[in-house]
Amino acid sequence: MQAQRMNLAAAVALMIGGGAVLAVPAPANATELPVSGSGDVVINEIESSGGQPGDWLELFNPSTKAIDLEGYVLTDNSPEDPTHRYTVPAGTVVAAGAHLVIEDGESDLGLGGADSVRLFGTDGTTVVDEYSWSRHAATTYGRCPDGTGEFARTAVATKGSANVCADAPTETPGPTNPESEPWPGSPAASPIASGVTLAEDMSGLDYQYSPEGSTLWAVENGTGGLYRFDVAADGGVTPAQGWETPKRVRFQADAGQPDAAGPDTEGVTFSPGRPDSVFVGAERDNSAKSTNRNTILEVDVRAATGADVVATTEWDLTESLPAVEANTGIEAIEWVADSELDGKLLDENTGTPYDSANYPGANGLFFVAVEETAGVYAYALFDDGSAARVATLESGLGGVMALDYDESTQTLWGMCDNGCGGTSALFHFGTTDGSAGYTVTLIARPAGLPDTNNEGFTIAANETCTNGTRAAYWLEDGVQTDALKQGSIACAPVGTPPSETPGATETPGGTETPAPTGSPVATDTQGATPSPGGAAGGGQGSGTETGAKDEALATTGAAHLVPGMLAGLAALTLGALALTRRRDA
Repeated sequence: MQAQRMNLAAAVALMIGGGAVLAVPAPANATELPVSGSGDVVINEIESSGGQPGDWLELFNPSTKAIDLEGYVLTDNSPEDPTHRYTVPAGTVVAAGAHLVIEDGESDLGLGGADSVRLFGTDGTTVVDEYSWSRHAATTYGRCPDGTGEFARTAVATKGSANVCADAPTETPGPTNPESEPWPGSPAASPIASGVTLAEDMSGLDYQYSPEGSTLWAVENGTGGLYRFDVAADGGVTPAQGWETPKRVRFQADAGQPDAAGPDTEGVTFSPGRPDSVFVGAERDNSAKSTNRNTILEVDVRAATGADVVATTEWDLTESLPAVEANTGIEAIEWVADSELDGKLLDENTGTPYDSANYPGANGLFFVAVEETAGVYAYALFDDGSAARVATLESGLGGVMALDYDESTQTLWGMCDNGCGGTSALFHFGTTDGSAGYTVTLIARPAGLPDTNNEGFTIAANETCTNGTRAAYWLEDGVQTDALKQGSIACAPVGTPPSETPGATETPGGTETPAPTGSPVATDTQGATPSPGGAAGGGQGSGTETGAKDEALATTGAAHLVPGMLAGLAALTLGALALTRRRDA
């Protein structure tokens, strides 16, 4: 979900000047904060990520008199939620010209990548001051000049003391749209499946191609709902038979407990080697929302006849992923075949090019995106519930909410939501000099796609191309009507090996070989059970990888032009070849 939560302290420290702590007794002439006027206390500096020891916010008293803040209320961007309101305790007095720091701790007030801080008077409704942002600052957000100016990114964090402003203060940050290449397809995008009722908390999408009929998978995070749609020739979708209503994904521990809240499922993918299964990524258990539980769950969809589908295997990645707060963890998941990665991806465990032989039985890697870090992490998963982290990718965006791998162009899409204008990071494995690593190109969203909280994205297989285009889908969180939208993207040149993405910039450090960190070490997972039919210690089954599928060449008898995947590949002349790939359902 887009909302991101971190605990803020109930404990308050009064800071002045160079950061010294001052306990200020309430003087006899202390006055209660007026609800308006130039003497009001102000929100002065905000640390929403990476603070010491955690997140914090700072208030400042610009007046010439001490101000008693007892009974004042601080909230995040959900002021109506009583669990996200912090009431300033008795005896909290801010001296004239002093700073008050509220630390990370006991309160449930939340500071995330797209959030706000609001200060209310003692009535709990009158706004004294507020500030909103759409992404974490590299330093902090603070008033420049200190205590009186507009908010900008500071030069350094100055907790409890006067703000140090950058030489060129920035505008109040809003949704950003990094410099990017244009969308490689039609600018139009329209709602589809208007007759299908979706949940309000929709998130992940994935397109599964089959010559007999393709499938669109979707998940929602409120109840762990899994949706299955049949895809028509024109790209439209209808619920699959037996999936007229979504099925709830269940943790193994919740089997037989229909009242269990279930996982906060954010992403969905499939592995052709496991044709009976899909895999979902969850960032927490909805019954314990304040606790991280970054987990991949495998569920058997062929055997799903009831309302619930219980995980057959679970991989808890919490300890191996970067430490983040609850509701800022796994946001997307995508499987990629070993044949797409061998020799191209840099293995962080060995410091050498990825070799799937080092991870016997894993059969491909699962990439997960973490909302708070905007990073993408590759894992080898094994049937006993263990996992090994293989690689880390930096997107260069403020967040990654969806992942989708396009075999036809050999690129991994990482889409951001309206926090960065719907821009996507396009990862291409292997570098220009032939070494292991990756490059990143930023791609703008279609001009006709609203800049909303889209958390799901997927592209139809190249086999579905018609007149040079194929379908692309987006799924919006926070709405029930018209949440699923369809647009189009250019087909890849059929029968032509994908070339290096033009204009791509190599990620810093992407081609450098780090010092070896030893052989890959699997991370044990609690509570996992082997998947039915899986060998002990085995990986994703013995099925055939996508990259090793049979390929057949057919002659079209006519040459034509097909738009390229990106700018610079447009107007490529096709030969007389069309590639038909067969994928497992």
